[in-house]
Amino acid sequence: MLNFKKVQIEDQTLFNQYTICHGYHNVEACFGNIYLWSRAWDIRMAVDDIALYLVHVNCGEHVFMLPPFLKDCEADIGEAIRRSEAYIREKFDKPTRFKGVTPQFKEKIENDCPGEFTFTEDRPNYEYVYLSENLASLKGKKLSAKRNHINKLVSKHEFEYRRNYGDMNAACVAFQKEWIEKRGGMNEDYRDELYVTETALENMDALGIRCGMLFVDGQLEAFTLGQQHGEDMAVIHIEKANPDLQGAYPLINREFVRNEWAHVKYINREEDMGLEGLRRAKLSYNPVFLLEKYDCVRV
Repeated sequence: MLNFKKVQIEDQTLFNQYTICHGYHNVEACFGNIYLWSRAWDIRMAVDDIALYLVHVNCGEHVFMLPPFLKDCEADIGEAIRRSEAYIREKFDKPTRFKGVTPQFKEKIENDCPGEFTFTEDRPNYEYVYLSENLASLKGKKLSAKRNHINKLVSKHEFEYRRNYGDMNAACVAFQKEWIEKRGGMNEDYRDELYVTETALENMDALGIRCGMLFVDGQLEAFTLGQQHGEDMAVIHIEKANPDLQGAYPLINREFVRNEWAHVKYINREEDMGLEGLRRAKLSYNPVFLLEKYDCVRV
């Protein structure tokens, strides 16, 4: 029986041994993402002789597991899946649903467990991946609206990009609280996201997270948090800007990539959660590809 425990920051090295070497691009393979959301979603972790396992106990209506990260990516995944199923059956008395199944995992499961599972597209959890050079330059007709918004802002105001080295943590948290008030006030989702921001700021050095800030006419008007994920990608965890200042969002997006992530090929801006406005916004930046996700259940 698998022995699950809360995810601790000290688990980072062990976690990365099962993920980084395999070239996963999905955010479920990014320790920072898992750790930051582990309290809100009650994510628990287990390791045995063949794999690392993650279970989400409190994420929506269903308990689910991520596909197991094999210690040897060439090994058969069937046994790790059966151990996952045995745990869910014993602990929750229900069949196992695997979420976050990327095409890489889907192919692995189909090859090692032929005909045993069905797969359903999970469009709200597709991840949006962009070329960093495109976000840094905003060149081309498809991104002209972003350039226009930025040009209108900088034609009327002075702006400055700064990296937060920890001295501006309180200012960023206060800014996000003000952002929440402008969106109608605190709710459970905003409370969880605020906790993620606070945890990320408190652990920037340990997690390798960078925080970029945008000042307009000397006033903090946006900030964002991200980290490198593997050799060729950065993941953006949080991005907040003054909704009343046109151009603030595309400007902090551009400046964060220019100043912090020019050395990586891809920028992963995570999923849209099925929110139409967020989907339109993420599509408007012209992703180079969407990282597909599937739900997987036994036939």
